[in-house]
Amino acid sequence: MYYWGMADLKTLIGAWEEFHWEYSLALEGLADENVWRRPDPKLLSIGELTGHICYANAVRFLSDNADEDPASIRLKSPLIDRAFRYYFYQVDEQVTLEIGTEELAREFNRIHKACKARMVDLDPYFEDLLPGRTEEMEGFTRWGVTLQYMLFHTAYHAGQAYSVRHLLGDTPVDN
Repeated sequence: MYYWGMADLKTLIGAWEEFHWEYSLALEGLADENVWRRPDPKLLSIGELTGHICYANAVRFLSDNADEDPASIRLKSPLIDRAFRYYFYQVDEQVTLEIGTEELAREFNRIHKACKARMVDLDPYFEDLLPGRTEEMEGFTRWGVTLQYMLFHTAYHAGQAYSVRHLLGDTPVDN
């Protein structure tokens, strides 16, 4: 079997850093009162989008098992919560936390840095299984494919965050 190797994961990590930075720009200048505000009942708030990205990254990159239970993650954060797991679970049960823009951005960056550090520390190959995953499992089980998807995932939700800001009548820094 051909292994892409860590060098290729480092390239993906660099792109992931870029998309993370772009999302962080969507948080710049965001008023605290708009963090958990939805522009429409069927559109998630920027806080909910950020929590969703953080939860998705944490359960894949910081957990040693595949059950997606935040209790299995040593890093604790209000953004690593099952309430943020997927749109269909979130849309009818709006999540609001008592944190504003500054803390939201801080947690977003802290979780991202922890995910990246773990990946670098473990030094996996592209095709290596994520901790706790097996060959028989479906879904995201390998480092490379999972990281590729998380690049898209972060970029996709960055676009949504900018759109939410515009729909709230706000003017984001970079869009």
